[in-house]
Order: sequence, then structure tokens, then C-alpha cells
Amino acid sequence: MRLQSLCLKTLTVAVTLLVLVTSCKKGDTGPTGPAGPTGAANVIYSDWFTPAAYKKDTVFGSYGFNYDRADAAITQKIIDSGTVITYGKLDGYNPSIWPTAQVSALPIIITYLSGSSSNIDTWSSLVTPGNLRIRLVSSLNAYGSISNAHMFRYVIIPGGVKSTAAFKQGAISASGKQISAADINEVVQNYQQMRYTEICQRLGIEP
Repeated sequence: MRLQSLCLKTLTVAVTLLVLVTSCKKGDTGPTGPAGPTGAANVIYSDWFTPAAYKKDTVFGSYGFNYDRADAAITQKIIDSGTVITYGKLDGYNPSIWPTAQVSALPIIITYLSGSSSNIDTWSSLVTPGNLRIRLVSSLNAYGSISNAHMFRYVIIPGGVKSTAAFKQGAISASGKQISAADINEVVQNYQQMRYTEICQRLGIEP
């Protein structure tokens, strides 16, 4: 399976913010965008990548398939106070189960019939210092291996936004696009309910 190179782009974000939400992850340093205000931090997004191989484990009788992507930029500070959104394009499924090129944020839960039995696939992501893990668990232990057609990418917004706090300034994308504080806050707080294309538009990300 071919592993695409991790081409990271940066968004320069003003660091005048209160504290932010959820766990986060980060890619290698990418090209720097237009200069932002003093003390600015970077919002980073990866290109789509395909896991080269998955490692299988067994937990309480259930098989898990894991792909680990080492990245020194995933620091404890990012994990404690930032937001990472991981997306899946699960083209390894039959299109009747998962439409080709459809994109959703992880966790993704897919239910379908395997023979006469209902199978539930759960795709999730986990960050620990220096690592991003993609994991699949099938309720029926339906797989001996995983298709190499599944693709993933992630977006890292450092700093963190709690439900009671928010960015006070906007950002500038690598292409010079102005990104408002309102758009950043909307993505961080509501990305699970937002369409992927809308998030790309709001944050100046190439789909």
C-alpha cells in the first residue's frame, strides 16, 4: 500500500484566546503563511494519506486494527489544550455501504449486514505524545486484513476552545485568506455537525 507524503500547510492563528477543547494532534512543520500578530500559533492540516499497514490486536475477544503515525509535533500541550479533527474517506467499502469519496470526521460508525448478521465497524482516532493512531474494531471480528483504499487526514487547532471561551482574533491562511474568529470558533465547537466542505471553506483548507 502506498503511503502518501505528509504535506502540511499552515494557518497562522492569533493567540489571543481563552482556553480551548478536546484532544489534539499535529503534523510535521509545513510552509509558513503570511506573518500574523506577535505570539501567533499555527493551525496545521495534512494531505490525505493511506496507512501502509495495520497492526492487529485482540481486546476482550474483539480484533482491533491499528495504524500509528509518529509525529513529534503532537505534544502534551496540544493534547491538553488544543483540538484535532481526523477525517476518513473510507473508499475500501462497497459504495452501497460507504459512498465513494464521502468524507466524515472520526469517530465513524458503520452498520451493515454481513451475511444474515449485523456488523458494526467503528473507526476512531487517538492521540498520545508523538503519535496519532487510527483504529478499526468490527463487532463480528469480520476482517482478517484491512483494505488499503481507506484514506485519512487531520487538522490541528492549537490552544483550545472551551464551550465558555473562544478565540478573540481571527487567522490568516497560508494563501493569505482572512479567517475570522467566528469561523474558527464555529469549527472547533461544532465540527461533528458540520459538513467537511464547509469546514474546508471556513478554514481555507484545500479539500
